[in-house]
Amino acid sequence: MISARQSRSGSDAGSVFVESIIAAAIVAMALGATFQVIADGANRDKAVESRRTALLIAQSELAAVGSEIPLRSGQTAGLAGDMVWRVEVSPYADGVDDSAAGALWRVAVSVQRRGGGADLAHLDSLRLGPVEG
Repeated sequence: MISARQSRSGSDAGSVFVESIIAAAIVAMALGATFQVIADGANRDKAVESRRTALLIAQSELAAVGSEIPLRSGQTAGLAGDMVWRVEVSPYADGVDDSAAGALWRVAVSVQRRGGGADLAHLDSLRLGPVEG
């Protein structure tokens, strides 16, 4: 009778060990998934912050057209922190004639990271200005 009792406690001890290993594996998988969610959220937050900064730079440069940036055909570029911005001004040629008030100009502003890549922000606008002569 003692040998039967000893064999039961030995098999119980083995099953407790297996159950604890399985529980530890489940906890490790849950922690790994949690870490991945947090890392993904941080990466998305960084990307959104870069786009927000790029949009602010683009709005600022668009506002400078006509005062600091001349309203005539050409390109102007510069740096703002780790961002590169470019302003392109060209006559708006969509079948619209010049009027006594002036000519329409197409203004396009784009901002990207200094290392290159896709535009983080791009704004298009029309401005009323002098007739190109």
